[in-house]
Amino acid sequence: MTKRFFGFFLTCIVSLSSFGQSKGDAGYLLKYVGEDKVANSEYHDGQMRPAIGTQNYQIFRANRSHPELSDGLGWTYNHAPNLAYWNGYFICHYLSNYMGEYIPPVVTSITKSKDGMNWELPQVVFPVYFTAEINQRSPEDLPENLTTAERMDPEFDLSPFTIVSRFMHQRMGFHVAPNGRLLVMGFYGLNDGNGIGRVVREIYEDFSLGPIYFIRVNDNWEGEVKFPLYYESPDEQFVEACESFLTDRIRRIQWWEEDFKAADADTFYMPYDMQKAFSFYTISDSLTIGLFKSRMTTFTTDGGKTWEKPFRSETLTHEGAKIWGQRLDNGQYALVYNPTDNLDRQPLSVAVSDDGLNFDKLAVVHGEVPEKRYWGPAKRPGAQYVRGIVEGNGNPPGDDLWVVYSVNKEDMWISRIPVPISRRVEGPVKDDFNNMETGGVVNNWNIYSPVWCPVKIVDFPDKINKSLMLKDTDPYDYARATRVFGNSDNQQLSFDLFVKSNPRGFYIDICDKKGERLIQTVIDKDNVINVIGGSGSKKVKDISPGNWINIRFDINSDDSKYDLYIDGNLYAGEQEFVGEGSVERIIFRTGAYRLNTKVGKYKSGHASIPGYDEPDADQPVDEAVYYVRNFSTEIL
Repeated sequence: MTKRFFGFFLTCIVSLSSFGQSKGDAGYLLKYVGEDKVANSEYHDGQMRPAIGTQNYQIFRANRSHPELSDGLGWTYNHAPNLAYWNGYFICHYLSNYMGEYIPPVVTSITKSKDGMNWELPQVVFPVYFTAEINQRSPEDLPENLTTAERMDPEFDLSPFTIVSRFMHQRMGFHVAPNGRLLVMGFYGLNDGNGIGRVVREIYEDFSLGPIYFIRVNDNWEGEVKFPLYYESPDEQFVEACESFLTDRIRRIQWWEEDFKAADADTFYMPYDMQKAFSFYTISDSLTIGLFKSRMTTFTTDGGKTWEKPFRSETLTHEGAKIWGQRLDNGQYALVYNPTDNLDRQPLSVAVSDDGLNFDKLAVVHGEVPEKRYWGPAKRPGAQYVRGIVEGNGNPPGDDLWVVYSVNKEDMWISRIPVPISRRVEGPVKDDFNNMETGGVVNNWNIYSPVWCPVKIVDFPDKINKSLMLKDTDPYDYARATRVFGNSDNQQLSFDLFVKSNPRGFYIDICDKKGERLIQTVIDKDNVINVIGGSGSKKVKDISPGNWINIRFDINSDDSKYDLYIDGNLYAGEQEFVGEGSVERIIFRTGAYRLNTKVGKYKSGHASIPGYDEPDADQPVDEAVYYVRNFSTEIL
């Protein structure tokens, strides 16, 4: 089927699907057709299967007292990222302010990475915009003893130290123009239509920044503007790049909610009630799908000249936050969102479609919710506000789907999702890591790698015999590596483990398809291997750090029992499962299990106490280091 005919065919589908229905009928176009459309929100991962081989990397970890280890500012509200790939680099753009949503000062920052795993220190791309010159002060001018609670107390008089500045808000970040120029954009104001306007500057080939201009000023802004208008630039190609965005009927809808009170909003955006957080993907020359918050969708068949009135896709389970849609390099399509029937924002998951209209096979992208370390208004927990690379804004090497998002509106994360996206592994597996690139992608493994808990391939014990390292110095997070394997009632799992340092314990869970931990093993901080069953914990063997040991599980899922061998010797026989089921994944983790902890309710509900920060969140703890190699499964 040719591309032209395929586009015509899908356009006919759209026409037929709407025949006999009024425009806006719920769910008549974009659908989720699978049965597993909703996550179990009692668990961070929703008890859903993971997207095989997905790698989660923390771009930066917020740190109030050591900004040099984080964002250079020490600010703890970081949110709403966007992503581009240009000139050989991933570039991430996000909002940042001191402590919480709607609390100025606010800036937009960017950071870049060559490989998507290791990121540079961010830099401010759009600084604080002051509207009262008399109050031009920096956070360093505030009294040293001013507490977070005092900052938030409306009755606490900060004058004359109050920083009077405009908020920043944006739903998009980058535009690679047809002439090759890379523009970065931000918005001074909120999404209420009353802001100052949209600003733009160029990122040059050496990643230095051009001057700031206004590309569009809101009609109802009555004050001055402190940057020139874009067409005043002496650089004709920069002006051309700006106008290529302004005349793009599809891309400019990303500005809609910040500018919906414009006099020309009906023609510049859409002639309908304003919708939020637009993203889009192209199916053919004659069909582009638009997505908004709250499951609202639309489409255009004429390149954005006219749009269907936005309607709700009722078959998607998705209560809020952003949704991302993208055509994949293999010709399939993906939706990435939080599939919950409440306002929880966990897990972050991906659904797949062959035609861009009917989606199925939800799988977890990011299913971890660490404890929120810093209090702040509207800091909802979870992996949220996801964005990938907008069409035309670059395509990294390989077929992978890359998405960025914030976790707890605190830390920035990126995920690499291998394409084709799958949820199952068939048959036995064998991984010695020797053929994988040192420091590169851990093929077929699901990796959760915070900045202070890196998970990576290393030359240990040497360059010929590599291993997977899990390191942990984070007091509020952990490293995790998961390997999914074929489901079989009777099989053997084996791996070599090297414990270098173990100050807090190392956890090994063997799980079923929902992540239920049927076999639980812990090497405690005293370096004793423990097995955990229905009657509690049982010590089975002391080990000596600094030596390789082989651990083997012979598993009989029919009888819900297993045998544990260490260096070929049986140390725990006929051990009972914790529950019933059939195993299909193993998880190595440097911290205790937390996926059933109600998010936002850690400890004594500190996350809800104004001004409360978790103690010692900015300081690393004693280093824990483990190496795994020669992981294999075998059907018995």
